[in-house]
Amino acid sequence: MTPSAQTPMVFGPLKTRNTPKQARAVQRIHIILTATADLLSDHPVQTITTTQIATHAGIPVSSIYRYFSDVNQVLRELYLQSAQELRDKVLETLENTETRPGWRDRLHQIILTQRDYVRNNPYYRLLLMYFVSARPAVAARDREREYTTELMEMRWKRGQDGFHGGDPKVVAQTVLQIAVAMEDMIAAQSNPENADIYAQEFLTLLDSYLANYLED
Repeated sequence: MTPSAQTPMVFGPLKTRNTPKQARAVQRIHIILTATADLLSDHPVQTITTTQIATHAGIPVSSIYRYFSDVNQVLRELYLQSAQELRDKVLETLENTETRPGWRDRLHQIILTQRDYVRNNPYYRLLLMYFVSARPAVAARDREREYTTELMEMRWKRGQDGFHGGDPKVVAQTVLQIAVAMEDMIAAQSNPENADIYAQEFLTLLDSYLANYLED
């Protein structure tokens, strides 16, 4: 069976193991992750098995074990790849000072980006809730999350966005923690209307907080 979920067509370097050099191996991993995302559209995370993934992808189950030790590693790889894609979108908005020169405009777009990503990729919402209890272990290896904080810190150390009156590192880390909490809260909402409500509340919170340190 061919996977049909709307998933990223290009995955980045693997997070849970070394990325194979062979193009065929990379393509096989892509098929495995895409099939997993598709299965999550109508299967609880806890019920997914390597046999289901292999059947859905139309490959031998041995192909999965060639690249992943177990189903949990497949799920974690898909989660980390999706989280990376979302952070790339957030970073793009954060640095887009030409189209969106004001920090409030960029902030609003970042909140919308997070909300829409969770909404348009339902498998990510399920994986986020599944791994949230293990987030410290995941985050410990998450260099991209540190990079996001460092980027904000560097911008504000240079006085960009009109930063003043605080410690850029502390403010950047606080913003990231609020953003992580926001992502978790939005992901926990199965009703899109509720997700919109919480997104607006977090936007109000971040806007009020950053107004103490940023100026257009």
